[in-house]
Amino acid sequence: MKKKVIAIICAVLALLLCAGLFVVSRISNRIPENPAGTIGNTSGNLYNGGLFCESDGYVYFSNPYDSNALYCMRPDESEMKKLVPTQVASLNADSKYLYYYQGGSGGNAGLGFLISTTGIYRVQKDKPKNVACLDRVLGKYVILADNTVYYTSSDDQISLKSIGIDGENKETLLELDILPVSVQNSTFYYINNEDNLHLMAYDLNTKASRQVITEDIYMPIIEGNNVYGIDIHNGYSLISLNISTGEKTLLDSDRTDLINVTDSFIYYQTSGKTPQLKRIRRDGSDMTVVREGAHSNINATSSYVYFTGFGSTTPVYKTSASGPVNVTSFDEASRVALEKINKSN
Repeated sequence: MKKKVIAIICAVLALLLCAGLFVVSRISNRIPENPAGTIGNTSGNLYNGGLFCESDGYVYFSNPYDSNALYCMRPDESEMKKLVPTQVASLNADSKYLYYYQGGSGGNAGLGFLISTTGIYRVQKDKPKNVACLDRVLGKYVILADNTVYYTSSDDQISLKSIGIDGENKETLLELDILPVSVQNSTFYYINNEDNLHLMAYDLNTKASRQVITEDIYMPIIEGNNVYGIDIHNGYSLISLNISTGEKTLLDSDRTDLINVTDSFIYYQTSGKTPQLKRIRRDGSDMTVVREGAHSNINATSSYVYFTGFGSTTPVYKTSASGPVNVTSFDEASRVALEKINKSN
């Protein structure tokens, strides 16, 4: 009888231990909620591929010198290291995780290299082996807003989808081909590709669209009541627009192809007979040519603005984000990548 009681007690204790371990595991793996107003990256960076993302004293970036693998560094380019070996873009960050679009196929053990791993992913910053696929889709633009990841999907037809940061509650929001990266106060701003190209707003809470203003602005970047963007029906010129008053300011009449906005300047690529990468203050003053020729992938951090030649991924160039223009190359990314590649061979 005594032995039977002991066996029962041991069984109960084992069950309690297993239950406790299960609870601890669930708590430790739970994705913490973000504070309201969390945005994963700047609109300007995401329009330009989301190749750089600054968060909590680090810059996370897609390193083209190492097959666009995920790296991190300090804003001054120190403490550089490799985090994830797969190809990444559309980088976003919150306090604990990174969210991104992964292209190509993975190099996992076994037959993993045969399986397409294209999709939307989440990785823990301090434990980069803790990677989770949120949705295995063909896509392009990704943005984190509060506790939801929004992204375009082109599996069947191009649409705007969303999924929780925990991988739950996947939903299709709009059957439209839009650039869903300009977010402010739980609202997406985009141009109406279906009809008149007017500036539209999509409320993420009510899931309703409304027209903001009868202006046709490509790549809108919202800063309070101001919009910086490209005026489609005015020679694709660079403009700023006050949403409240409708007042429009011409910043540069040259045809503009790409823009990014930093705290001090607007960086933008013009085309035509003499393509140039330029920068100008938000009020239209102090226009400077950064580099002659056609460029793309204009990404900004607190210290530098990075870019490449049009149609190229390397070399990567950089200049001070707010100081004097002085274009150099991103040599540290190349050096560290070469070290990693040599070590693996």
